[in-house]
Amino acid sequence: MNVFSEMVHSIYDCKSYSVFLKDRKRKTFLFGFLLAAFYFLLTIMVPFIRFQMSTGGIMKIVDEFVPDFSIEDGQLDVEEQFEFEDGDTYVYINTKDEGMAQDKIPEKLYQYGSVMIADSDSFVLKSNGQVQSLLFSDLDLEITKSEVIEMFSPFVTIMIVVVMVIIFLFMEAALFFGVIFVALFGMIVASCMQAKLTFGELYKLGMYTRTTPLLIKAVLSFLPFGIPFFWIISLGISLGYLAGAIRKMDTPDLGGQPLEFYSEGNALEDRFKRPEEDYDRWSRQDMDNNPWNQAGGDSNQGNHPGNSQD
Repeated sequence: MNVFSEMVHSIYDCKSYSVFLKDRKRKTFLFGFLLAAFYFLLTIMVPFIRFQMSTGGIMKIVDEFVPDFSIEDGQLDVEEQFEFEDGDTYVYINTKDEGMAQDKIPEKLYQYGSVMIADSDSFVLKSNGQVQSLLFSDLDLEITKSEVIEMFSPFVTIMIVVVMVIIFLFMEAALFFGVIFVALFGMIVASCMQAKLTFGELYKLGMYTRTTPLLIKAVLSFLPFGIPFFWIISLGISLGYLAGAIRKMDTPDLGGQPLEFYSEGNALEDRFKRPEEDYDRWSRQDMDNNPWNQAGGDSNQGNHPGNSQD
């Protein structure tokens, strides 16, 4: 069974979990990697592509939001007055009129943490508590809005790619780390069901139990509302799958005995010792049922001094 078939079977077929338990570690790792990758595609990439298609991209939004401007011959030229206020940020640009009154500039600098006030000849900039005032003629700069957008577009693309990679790696790490908790709680479930499973086996099964919770969470991400404390529901779903998988497993070693957790090395050693114990038991039974041994016993009894006849 390939990885993609395992993803499908992990949703509806608890009997398949006994097959999953025989998978190699690298196949289980590949399953978890692809599972997190599909979750990343559904919850991050699909909404991002929809955003790009509906808006034209981040730089298109910047192009529509920022008014046309140019700096030539030490003069700033903006088509219309621009004023922006959001939280602790304030921007005011007016190159057609006389600009902001000088007595209002200190008021804005005191009121906001980040400020930019500009007219055709100069601008005042406040950032990180520091205030600077410069003349455009001192900058020796000639540039237009389209040139700025063209210059920053590659950096924006690189930033988006870096952020996506970071989110993807975080999701991968969160999945593999989160399965640890599924395995820990799975020890309680296995104990209640008297299933003799190692922590490594519970971790492997826990990886496959994450398919349905992540699928449900991905679907919920497209809805306009969320479910509070969904992580508890997600854990409960995984433990439910784990209990169903244990119930469907053919485990002759259980025999109604109490749960014993053991390491992989002890498990192998114990499994190699069991045939020897069975062999000794059957050997003793064969000796007891051997007619030659019974005959020999009878002859010995006949030769016993207590049975001799004078």
